Amino acid sequence: ARLSITYHRLVLGMCIADMLWSLSNAHFNAMAPSDTSYVEWNTRGSQATCSAQGFVMTVGMGSGLLYICSVNLYYLAIVKYNKSDRYIRTKIEPFLHGVPIVFALIYSITLLVNQNLNTSMAGSCIAPVYEAPHCIGYEDGQVREGFEIPCGRGRDGAPTFALVYFFILTFGTPIVIGTSLAMLHRDVSKQEKRMARYGGGAFNPSATQQTTDSAAATDVNRSSGLSSSISSVISSVRRTFGRRSSSNSNQEHSNSRGVMHRALAYSIAYFLTWSWAIIMGILWQAGVPIPLAIIYLSSIFTPLQGLFTLIIFMQPKVMSAKRSQGGNLSWCEAIAKAFWPAGTVGKRNTPDRGTGGKKNTLDTAVRKSSEIEEEKTEIQAHQQGSNDLEPSHPTYVAHGAKEINDEED
Repeated sequence: ARLSITYHRLVLGMCIADMLWSLSNAHFNAMAPSDTSYVEWNTRGSQATCSAQGFVMTVGMGSGLLYICSVNLYYLAIVKYNKSDRYIRTKIEPFLHGVPIVFALIYSITLLVNQNLNTSMAGSCIAPVYEAPHCIGYEDGQVREGFEIPCGRGRDGAPTFALVYFFILTFGTPIVIGTSLAMLHRDVSKQEKRMARYGGGAFNPSATQQTTDSAAATDVNRSSGLSSSISSVISSVRRTFGRRSSSNSNQEHSNSRGVMHRALAYSIAYFLTWSWAIIMGILWQAGVPIPLAIIYLSSIFTPLQGLFTLIIFMQPKVMSAKRSQGGNLSWCEAIAKAFWPAGTVGKRNTPDRGTGGKKNTLDTAVRKSSEIEEEKTEIQAHQQGSNDLEPSHPTYVAHGAKEINDEED
């Protein structure tokens, strides 16, 4: 099952958050209150629809930003602290899901209860205070004739709370992402320096011990009068095991760097998606007019986080499919093969009239065989990639050692 892996469950949570955020922006301004129709296009809603839109938006935004932090912390637990999949699943993963969900719900419910979800006159309902142009000269709580929403709505609520949470999301998320990436880079750099100085055996003490034992055994054999050919065979066998350990260490280091690159890709997607919206929020809170170019950039990039996530998630699979037939597949064919593996396209589980269901049975067998071969490939890649991590370790199972190696190539 795909969701039996921690990484896939985190990506699912991030995708759900992206969907909530995107859906909250897909109303073409129709959910904005009609009171502001003279400054906003296509306003057909009320304060109730505006509050609902703002609630969904803040839930999607808050949980989505924090899920990116969860993914980076998950990678950190794998590469730097070498935690097993079982440990991550039981000890860490509940917090990786719980913190984004609970934080987003508390944030959104508090804003809703304190009436801090108001139209911003820019297509969203996340302004903490209702300050429409027609309210100039009116006291808080007054309703101008011909309008329905009280001026200054939300000012008596918790605007300070809304601003604090906004700045936590704005500045806290980049700090967590930057810190985790720095720690990942530092750990991988240490591995590279260690390999450059001592070789692959530095990552596997058993290899060094085997080499030492080989030399000692050679001396003993010579002193005891054994034939030089036997000593040569023993030394050769032990050197072979030493090289194998070194190769496994190199593979493990390559996988660590691949994981770091994946974390970096998710972080870059975050900054591409949210930088413009964050700049808009800071300028708006400071009372500075927002340049039209920033508004356009925010409108273009903010809904694209789901697309960026899909590209990052599928890139290793597409590269693997591209090289599966010696590079003879076109990019379109490789993408199709990555999304729809062999035996799953265009076939329904309905019996063929002429063959009495035999053709469908054969197709099912082919699909099962393909799935078994894929699992065997992943298991073999894992066995070649690590000696000291348990078989369910997410570095090789969640992403697939094969996928990470493809990413490196």
